[in-house]
Amino acid sequence: MSAMCMLSRHAAAQGIANEGEAYYVTIGVYRPMHYAVSYTAFANGKGFSASYGINERRNLYYVYLFSTTDRKRAWVFLNKLRIESEFKDAWVFTGKLGGDQITTAEEKPVAAAKEERKPVQEEKAVVKEEKQQTNSEIAQKAVVAEEVKPVVTDNTRRDSAVTAKPAEKKVAKGRFFNFEFVSKESGKPVRGEIHFLTSKHATQYQAFKANEVIDLPAPRNSDGVYKVTTVAPGYKVFETLIDYKDPEHATHDTGPDGEIIIRIELEKAKRGDYIEFNNVTFYRNSAIMQPQSKPEMEALAELMKENQAYKVRIHGHSNGNGNRDIIMLGKSTKYFESDPTNQKKSGSAMELTQHRAETAKQYLISQGISEDRIETKGEGGKMMVYPQTSVYANYNDRIEVEVIRH
Repeated sequence: MSAMCMLSRHAAAQGIANEGEAYYVTIGVYRPMHYAVSYTAFANGKGFSASYGINERRNLYYVYLFSTTDRKRAWVFLNKLRIESEFKDAWVFTGKLGGDQITTAEEKPVAAAKEERKPVQEEKAVVKEEKQQTNSEIAQKAVVAEEVKPVVTDNTRRDSAVTAKPAEKKVAKGRFFNFEFVSKESGKPVRGEIHFLTSKHATQYQAFKANEVIDLPAPRNSDGVYKVTTVAPGYKVFETLIDYKDPEHATHDTGPDGEIIIRIELEKAKRGDYIEFNNVTFYRNSAIMQPQSKPEMEALAELMKENQAYKVRIHGHSNGNGNRDIIMLGKSTKYFESDPTNQKKSGSAMELTQHRAETAKQYLISQGISEDRIETKGEGGKMMVYPQTSVYANYNDRIEVEVIRH
């Protein structure tokens, strides 16, 4: 039995607290219970001790491999899972699941489990994970659910001493649409943008966030057709044509405001042993990590302590390639907040991204990881996951970790 599966079976034996929230390393979300049972059996056929539980507020069944009340342990397990198993698209759900069940592989043949891995979107209900981590994380993951809520932003509630007026029904200037991105593998929402072009050879496009209701004007062409392109980090690009006046062939549902819901399943891009740290973000033009970066960095350090065979190469990235005034760590040991000892200088995007990788390296060293196990590389802005002027352009400021085994 692999160390990965041994850890899973030990984790399952630990259980979760009866009260309060827990952290669940999740691999799938389904509305029909029998799909959750099938996928649980499928995971168990791979040597895991998978379980499923219901999110009663949303009436959805979550299939998970590990549950704990210790956030750090959850993130360590998640990173190990992404590296050592086929469940590269796993994420952490924070909350409470009821009716936890463990299903053995014998309860349903693995082959049948594969056939019935139909995610919840086929039941005309997109999985919208409801738990965010912190306010800063909301800004960084305006689309990240349950600690990795890929696409859905929460509506801000504004307190007011004035009596609230009844909500007025939205009136579209064009037509209301909601392009919902979901992972083909797990069924969970995916953060991304939807780009609209009016012709095959057009160079100008309109960009909107996915998984939100948008007011889309009519295309300025005689065909009345938009060319639609998806942009979602870690997922393959998908292109299609949408007939603006008659989109029924692509329609999956109609929302409460009469919006046309078009659901797009995205396939995960093959990335090998690269891990994009979704929660590791930097202050603008800075090599200083934001506070919400700490859990994932802690988990990486713990994972490297646990497995001495791991070496990593940290790749730093930025939004754009232009020169700028940058803030470096300097002599400070405050990796997740600004400090008077931080250094400032004018430099290139390549220099900025090298400093970002070095900050992550210095943090790992401070946690007891040997320096000779960590390499760094600044990539500048040559590998942006979103266009530089995109509404998600700040997500280009990131690091990726390449795992190198001895």
